[in-house]
Amino acid sequence: MYEERKRDMNEENLMHSFTVHDLTQEKKKLQQSYEKLAEDVNGLLDAQERRGEVERKDVETSKLQEKYDMVKNLAAAQATVIRNMKLKLAEERKNLQKHIDELKKTVEESNVKLQGVKAIING
Repeated sequence: MYEERKRDMNEENLMHSFTVHDLTQEKKKLQQSYEKLAEDVNGLLDAQERRGEVERKDVETSKLQEKYDMVKNLAAAQATVIRNMKLKLAEERKNLQKHIDELKKTVEESNVKLQGVKAIING
């Protein structure tokens, strides 16, 4: 009976050893699966972060493009205003020159009449 009990215990120990071995192998597989999953999650997070950076850069680029377009439009508007002002000033200069010429003509005519009046008076 003692021998039988000892044999049963040895068999039981052997079975437990197999169970421990199987559980150890399963633990190793789970550990590898966990590590692979952790790598995949880290890769996913890195990819998501890169995508976020690209999206931020796209937003920044879009904002810069809007500012550039606004400055370009402002410069075009200023150029139009300057061009219109130059045309207006040229027109005003022409009108002023016409008035100056008319005034000179009037002064000359007045001088001629004055000379005639002086000739009559001194005459």
